[in-house]
This record gives sequence, structure tokens and C-alpha cells, in this order.
Amino acid sequence: MTVGSFVRNAWRDLSPAAGPPLLPLDVPSRPRFAAWLPHALVAAGAVVLAGSSWHILLTDYALPNGWAATLGIVHASALVVCVFRPMAAWWLSLAMAAATALAAASARPDGGPPWPGHPAGPPPTVPDPLPAETGPLWAGPSLSVHLAVLALVALRVPARVAALMWAHTAAVTVGLAIALPGRDEFPSLVEVLLVSGTVLLAAAALRGRGDALRGLARERRRRALLEERARIARELHDVVAHHMSVVAVQAEAAPYRVAEVPDELARSFATIRANAVEAIDELHRVLGLLREEDGPGGRAPADSAPQPTLDGLDGLVDGLRATGLDVDLRVSGRRPATTPALEVSAYRIVQEALSNVLRHAPGAAARVVVAHHPDRVELTIGNGPSPRAPAPSAGRTGHGILGMRERAAMLGGELAAGPRPGGGFTVTAVLPAGKEGPR
Repeated sequence: MTVGSFVRNAWRDLSPAAGPPLLPLDVPSRPRFAAWLPHALVAAGAVVLAGSSWHILLTDYALPNGWAATLGIVHASALVVCVFRPMAAWWLSLAMAAATALAAASARPDGGPPWPGHPAGPPPTVPDPLPAETGPLWAGPSLSVHLAVLALVALRVPARVAALMWAHTAAVTVGLAIALPGRDEFPSLVEVLLVSGTVLLAAAALRGRGDALRGLARERRRRALLEERARIARELHDVVAHHMSVVAVQAEAAPYRVAEVPDELARSFATIRANAVEAIDELHRVLGLLREEDGPGGRAPADSAPQPTLDGLDGLVDGLRATGLDVDLRVSGRRPATTPALEVSAYRIVQEALSNVLRHAPGAAARVVVAHHPDRVELTIGNGPSPRAPAPSAGRTGHGILGMRERAAMLGGELAAGPRPGGGFTVTAVLPAGKEGPR
């Protein structure tokens, strides 16, 4: 990397317009203003630091009231700017820290602490005045505000940007040490560099941990999606294989049902049968790959049972009632011609939604509504608020809605899930029906 490209990249990273804003929290909690809690905390911190900086600069550093108020409030406002423009806030904080250090150094001719009752200057006679060059290098309030800005910015930028921020902070601090020699009280040059570096390292570590956790969550969601697709494929294998077997048998038997079948037609039937048999073999090979984790025995025990249909919802509901779940099943309309895939998917969606009620809303009443239409089947599974908190689960949860959406999307349908206004949860699915006509 050349020097020119390094400078361009550094400026792109440190540009006042760089850095993502602080977004609201993505939480389903109520009330809704809870998502803006970080912004409110930053604003409250800015107000507290502005007031304390004003007071400390006025009393401890003997700055005039106007200068103390201006420097304290403007510097603390960098925290508010940091919510929207992180790098612009860092530049503002760095500039205000340098300006406050220079103003504090020139406020007292002796550099010492103020005299009681005389915040604006020394008394007429001062025994043994301190040397003019003693005192802290950075004003204490400036260091507090700048550390807060560093932490907020470093939580949202890459580690290389945090390193550049520390390098610029160190450069400004070294410049102040040259301009104001001998100022070795806390915070001096070494303390500013160490404390700012520690804050940046801690913030960068927290950001790295957050990135790792988010990456792990994305990987878990991806794996859950793949596992759910494999499970759907295993369930639908028997359905597809059955239809292909019917095609193969019909194609083989067709030439024997007609007298004097032309050779060309017989060859066509033979080709159809060969393709159907080949398709069945391919299905078995693909399913074998999906079932490798089930062991050398091939078929998993769960796959050996007949695939459920909408006719099995009564048994499902009765079984859940036996566990203590208050669930009501209502079916309306004349069932259209449905495909086996729709039957399996509709049953699994209802099953998963009711299982979620048991896990996440114990004691809540649930209702299942199955509405049949000529061209679709609509499912609505809802529950009211839970009278008690759910028990902690040691297993892997949180992917049920993902699987339900995958089943609906496989059929070209739609699924929506979310909390109800009065408490509870609702799952709604619309599954397109077949085209064979009503039954």
C-alpha cells in the first residue's frame, strides 16, 4: 500500500460524514419508546457532563463564567452529535479538548488551584506562587467527555478506525505537551494516552464480541433453514415417489390395454416408464444424502410414520388438550382439492404454532381456525396473554416461525406471525389449493 492510498483510506475512515448512526434497538418489547432508550441515555449523559464541566471549569480552573459555560456545553454536545455523526462528534470532541486545555492553562498565571472566594483570579498578595507551567495537561472535564465519545464511536467502527482515532488523540496530546511544557499533574501525557487507549481497546473488544455473536446467530438461522428444508424434503419424498411410481406403472400397463398399439406409441410409453423409474432412483439418492445424519440404517424413525394430513387435526388438538392446553378448533367451508404437500404443510404449521403456545405462553387459551376456500386454505392460530412466565428452555428454540414460513413459501403461499395488540400471538397462513376441483 502506497502512502497516498493509506492517506486516502485514513481520510475515508475518519471523514466527519463516516460512521453509522446509532439505530433504535430491535426489541419487541413495549412500550415502543424502549427502542430509543440508548439515545435517551446518551442525551441524559450529555446534560450531566455539560453541567459538571461548566461547574468544574468555573471553580477548579478559574475560567470566566462565559468561557466555562461555552466550553463545557459545546464539548458535551459532542455526545449528542455522536448519535447521528460519530466521526464528526469525535473531531468536535478532540478540538474542544485542545481548546479547553489551552484556555485552562492561560486562565491562572500560577497554574495552581483557585483561592476560595476568588474564582476569577488570585488575591492581591500570593506567598510562594507556583510556577506558571504546573498543572494538568488536559482539563479533567474534557478528558471525561472525550473518553465517552471515544467509547461510543469505537463501538460502531472497525478496529483500524479506532487505532487511527487513538493515534490522532495521541498526536494532539503530544502537541499540547510541547506547547505547555512541565504540566505533569493528572491527567498528564502518559495518563491521557493510557486511559484513551484502554477505553478504545475495551470498546473494540465489545464490538468484536457483538459482531461474533451476530455472525453466530446468522449461521444458526442458516443452519436451521437448511435443516427445515431437509425435513420438508424428507416428508415430501414419499408423496413424490408415490406419484412417480403410479406414472411408471400406468406407462408400463398402457400398451396392454389397447389392441395393436403402434410401435412408436409403445416406445413412447417405454420412455415414459424409464424416465419415471430413473426419477424415483434419483429421489432415493438425493434423500439418502439428506438422511446421512440418521446413520447407516437410512430412514429415521420419524420418517417411518405416515405423513399427517388435515384430517389429523382433531387428534392433534385432543392430544394437546390432554396436556392441559385450552385449545379450540373451528373448521369452516368446503375443503377444496388439496395436494399431499399442502396437507402435510398445513398440519405441520398448526402443530408448530400450538407447540409454541405451550412453550412460550403456558396457561394461555388458543384457537385454531381452518377456513376452506375454493382456491386456498387459510389457517389462523392465535392465543391470548399468558398468565405466567414461561419456563426457561435448555433446548434450541426460536426457529419455529422460520420453518412455518418455509413451508408456506414452498407452496407459493404466505405466512404472517406477530404479537396481538391486547397480548398474545397470532400466526396466519394462506396456502393455495390444487386445481383438481372440490371434493
